[in-house]
Amino acid sequence: MKPLETHPLTAGGSAMPEFRDWGGLPELPLSELLRRLLPCLRSIYAFAATCQPWRRLLRASAADLLSPGLPPLLLDPRSRSVVPFSQAVLAQPLAYRADLTAAEGANLLSASRGHHLLRHRGASDWETRIIIIDALTGAERREVTLPSPLFAYHYAALTASHLLVFHSKHAFFSLPFPDPNPNPNASASGPRWTKHSLPRSASYVTGVLEFRGRVLGLTDRAQLLEFRLCGSPQSQTVQMLPAAGLPDATAFNQWCFGPRLAAAGDRLLLVLFMLEPKSGSIVQTRLVNKVAVYGLDLARMRWEEMESIGAYSLFVDCTGKTAVACRDVGSCGVEENRIYVAFPGRRWRSFPPGWEVPPGDAVFGVRAMGRAMGTCTWPSQILVYPRLFF
Repeated sequence: MKPLETHPLTAGGSAMPEFRDWGGLPELPLSELLRRLLPCLRSIYAFAATCQPWRRLLRASAADLLSPGLPPLLLDPRSRSVVPFSQAVLAQPLAYRADLTAAEGANLLSASRGHHLLRHRGASDWETRIIIIDALTGAERREVTLPSPLFAYHYAALTASHLLVFHSKHAFFSLPFPDPNPNPNASASGPRWTKHSLPRSASYVTGVLEFRGRVLGLTDRAQLLEFRLCGSPQSQTVQMLPAAGLPDATAFNQWCFGPRLAAAGDRLLLVLFMLEPKSGSIVQTRLVNKVAVYGLDLARMRWEEMESIGAYSLFVDCTGKTAVACRDVGSCGVEENRIYVAFPGRRWRSFPPGWEVPPGDAVFGVRAMGRAMGTCTWPSQILVYPRLFF
């Protein structure tokens, strides 16, 4: 982008036009300009459309600049619309272009790195595929045949280099992504999945997160794992990271409202939905009665319960198995030091860290949340992260 500018008068008295390369402006003023456009996605789209250098800057800085300053969007597959937290982000819901009816009967595995990952059984009982759909526009859609139709795949995630698919608490498969076959001379018979073993003491992996250059995983029992898929011997692909300080796994919900990891700046946060104490009844249905947030002390590898998460706000979508931390998003009507949980009907409910159900209250807060969302299946609400749009 090189608009004309008037050059100072030459000796002959005439003005000489000059081209100025605005696309070559230093990153610092451009980053400041981009920050001032928040939270309006329309303005951010205009910034991205200006020229390739500005678009590259947006992609490079999105994780550190955009994502912390924008509350996530909700995708409602039934109405095929993307709904913002407030009109300051989008004046009206955004039409979702993906034809999700084609994925009817598919099970949502996760929302990861800007994509929705769904497991779909094909026309044949011996064919099971994973459908990968671009989260914002749905314009990018690919299907990959899974290793075996007999496995009960429960979670999938994308990293910067691989697609990971988990089918038990003992093993998972990996596939280079986005190009599963970088060798043009290789056989075109199908994707070449690699099988990996998980630590024997690990439970079911329910979340994968990139944090400070590391790929971390979390199990339904809040065990912390680290994945090293590039260059490590296969026996050392996944390692358990010992971390103390958490309550016993029987004290928090493990699946419906399972543990959720979120990166909040240089802090790693863990959200636990605590269960009411056991009453001794064998048939007791234990409801969630507290939302607790823990921060990891990396030096001591110890989780510590936090009474405050400062200027951050946490957004949790239990059915989408995702969580994200935002900072300084007051212009969108978001309160800091709150945990926002996605509910059916495109609604959010918020709780302060450590919030507990008042004694004797059987239908308020997270108790009602348990009844409203306990049986949610696809189609469900899915978080769409702004940093993954570009």
